Amino acid sequence: MAPQTMKRDEPMAQQTEKGAAPQQAPDRETEPRRIRDSALVLAIARRELTQQLTNKAFWMSVAITAIMMAVTFGATSYFQGSGGERLTVVLTGQQNSLAPALRPHAEVSTAADAAAARAAVDAGRADAAVLDGPEGIVVQRELPEELGRLLQEAHRAVVLDASLRRHGLSEAEAAQAAAVPPLPTTTLDPDAVRTLQRTTTAATAVFILFMLMLVSGLAVAQGVAEEKSSRIAEVLLAKVRARHLLAGKIIGLGASALVQILVLATACLGAAVAFGLFEAPADAVGAGLNVLLWFIPGYVLFVTLYAVAGSLVSRPEDVNHVVGPVNGFQMLGLLGPGLALAGSTDSATVEILSLVPGVSWAAMPVRMAYEDVPWWQIGTAFALTLVTAAVLIRIGGRIYAGGLLQHGGIVKVKDALRGARL
Repeated sequence: MAPQTMKRDEPMAQQTEKGAAPQQAPDRETEPRRIRDSALVLAIARRELTQQLTNKAFWMSVAITAIMMAVTFGATSYFQGSGGERLTVVLTGQQNSLAPALRPHAEVSTAADAAAARAAVDAGRADAAVLDGPEGIVVQRELPEELGRLLQEAHRAVVLDASLRRHGLSEAEAAQAAAVPPLPTTTLDPDAVRTLQRTTTAATAVFILFMLMLVSGLAVAQGVAEEKSSRIAEVLLAKVRARHLLAGKIIGLGASALVQILVLATACLGAAVAFGLFEAPADAVGAGLNVLLWFIPGYVLFVTLYAVAGSLVSRPEDVNHVVGPVNGFQMLGLLGPGLALAGSTDSATVEILSLVPGVSWAAMPVRMAYEDVPWWQIGTAFALTLVTAAVLIRIGGRIYAGGLLQHGGIVKVKDALRGARL
């Protein structure tokens, strides 16, 4: 009896051991999976970042760009201070009597009324207008010191001359007549200078980040094509999933781009403040940080597109044939800042561009620099950019995976999607 019992018990123990194994397997499989995925993405990102930061050409380009930007700010400060253009003044009403005293030193014109004179100043056709009444001298942003001195002296001379002609004055009375109160100055837009500086800073930052995005994107596409042509991609895909490889590249190259941005921003802002180009440096810093905030999702979006484009070619030489549409789409981002700097701040085109994903990263921060944008437009534009980037990463990840594993010319997008194995 005993042997039979032991024989029956023995298989039961074995069955118990075999049955216990499947219950433990899910714990071993699910618990470390997310950790392993994160570790793979970080390892790939670290590899990309290390390659960039140890590249001499990377640091040389950063240094040259920073020096060029600093020199540009210095040259701007010099030429702004040197002047050289003849001053223009508009007169109206009784102030037309100032013309003889002003003509040797400035271009003088007359206006039919005060509204026409203000319009000339507002449109930039005149540096200042001199009106009757309490407004006195009207300027768009600020009254240049030389022009202010010239207008005050002409005003004093005209008033004194008229007073002396009307009265036969003694020496004391003549001295008292010469003490003419200065004309008051009225500024149409007191914040115009700060607004212009914010807009210029934002547009300059957008252009610099656009160039960084373009260079980084082309480098990503070229690197992906080289890995594919050398079969390194196949080795990597045997170890990691395509989406991990794509995410690691985006994070690593994004970190290296951030290093570039910090260096260039420090050089540009430092030079601008040192040369006194910013009346309110805090405004300029705020505009630059706002551009950087919008740049992050835009960078993710375009770097994904460049990586996907690189996966569709079998030779690095063919990269230029597939990045053209991406370059064209990226160029649209410069329309918003360009229109803003050209003075089209009331254009509906700028408002539309600031809401379009892929374009809003450049248009919206520049628009926010020169006008008050409704909060719902800001939130909508940012949310659309994030959603577009997320969708693009998912779809682009499938194209990226399918494209890396197919060779022989340029792979079509539909063929890459069909061959994707995620």
